[in-house]
Amino acid sequence: MKLIRLWIVERFVEEKQGFTMEEVAEEYLNELVNRSLIQVAEMNHFNRVKKCRVHDLMREIILLKSREESLVMIANGTRISKNEKVRRLSIRENSEEVQSDMRFPYLWSFLSFSSHHSFEHGFRNYKLLRVLNLDRAPFSCFPPELVELIHLRYLSLRWTMIRELPESIRKLKYLEILDLKGSTVSSLPSGITQLTCLCQIRNYRYSYQSSLFFPDTLGMRVPSGIGRLTSLQKLGSVEVNEDNESVRELGKLTQLRRLGILKLREEQGMDLCYTLERLKHLTAMYLVSLNQTDVLQLDSISSPPKYLQRLYLKCSLSALPGWIASLQYISKLVLQYSNLKSDPLKALQKLPSLAVLELRQAYAGEELFCDPGGFSKLKRLGLHELERLQRIRIAKGSMPGLERLDITACTVLETVPDGIENLKNIEDLVLWEMPSTFIKTVERSRGEDFWRVQHITTITRIYESRGRWVSETLL
Repeated sequence: MKLIRLWIVERFVEEKQGFTMEEVAEEYLNELVNRSLIQVAEMNHFNRVKKCRVHDLMREIILLKSREESLVMIANGTRISKNEKVRRLSIRENSEEVQSDMRFPYLWSFLSFSSHHSFEHGFRNYKLLRVLNLDRAPFSCFPPELVELIHLRYLSLRWTMIRELPESIRKLKYLEILDLKGSTVSSLPSGITQLTCLCQIRNYRYSYQSSLFFPDTLGMRVPSGIGRLTSLQKLGSVEVNEDNESVRELGKLTQLRRLGILKLREEQGMDLCYTLERLKHLTAMYLVSLNQTDVLQLDSISSPPKYLQRLYLKCSLSALPGWIASLQYISKLVLQYSNLKSDPLKALQKLPSLAVLELRQAYAGEELFCDPGGFSKLKRLGLHELERLQRIRIAKGSMPGLERLDITACTVLETVPDGIENLKNIEDLVLWEMPSTFIKTVERSRGEDFWRVQHITTITRIYESRGRWVSETLL
């Protein structure tokens, strides 16, 4: 996706009516894959390219032609002349041939993936820069000269130690993508509301304070007036205030495709429903309550975003909202802290596109059951910290495409799911912090249920010992 974002800000992608720029760019990528110009290194659970590469011979041709045409320069040990006309420059960890005092007056794009490169001479001589990627750059504060790069469309400060952005960031009026993932920026200045070209504000980082197994997402506060950024399509991990207006204002961002809201309170439920009904184009939504016990009332949504593909609900629920079962395009669903009384598999098993389902402290019952034909597209199922769960029954003919099953800290679960022997495509069974009595039931030599799991390619046990995680293969 980072490759696609760079294509977009470089204007390599043409607009196409009815499609977002990212959708068009993904078409380009798939076409290159189909022509064998790009090789797929990894696919995700949704049959989309996650990682890609080019053949080494193709790469050499690309590097040669790119340098001849002054299209891009990869600093990989090749000497760079100070008089060379460089339009795009990429440097890695050990790119010693790029000296900090070198001048590139024609530079449009600068991509740094180095945590050691010196920027002592700053960016004052790069007045034409449109793309600036400073992933892991050794900055502890925002370089003030960056706001003078008035042509910037893309700015990435991923994994830097920068804590705050200046008010003067309002000068970057053409900025389209601001990437703060993994940085320590905890709030945005009010000047950000003047950047009306912004399409994406990306930020999230993780903490493991409340769970050994699943990280908490840390967000950022946004200023009043964020609703002016009506071109925004992605806004990640926003921490809302106690007042209801901060939730309702997000409803003005009607072009949003991806939204994360943190620190939601019970009393904000109605305003949240109002906001979500206005965001018709959402494809990914991440909602987190302030406290695990806060119940978010989401049943008032009469017209949910029908194109939702990924939904994360980290909050207590009085019941599973009925509209979830109507989401025809939902491919990933994560429920955490839901504490549901009724079996969620019953309500979700007819979803036609669901590929990944995770239940994390989400069910307070003793049994889970899936009917024949249920979960026709499911590839990955995670059952985590379901403290009262004793039995799982999977009817023959359900979950036909399941590839991986994770079971984590279900301390009273008696044995592997009844019917797991019918899941012919399952490749991985991962058991996290499961009791030794459970583990013994699937051991090769004496496990009474080994016959149920002997067709699985890999069975992995992961447990904590002396303060560290230990992984061992049972099969």
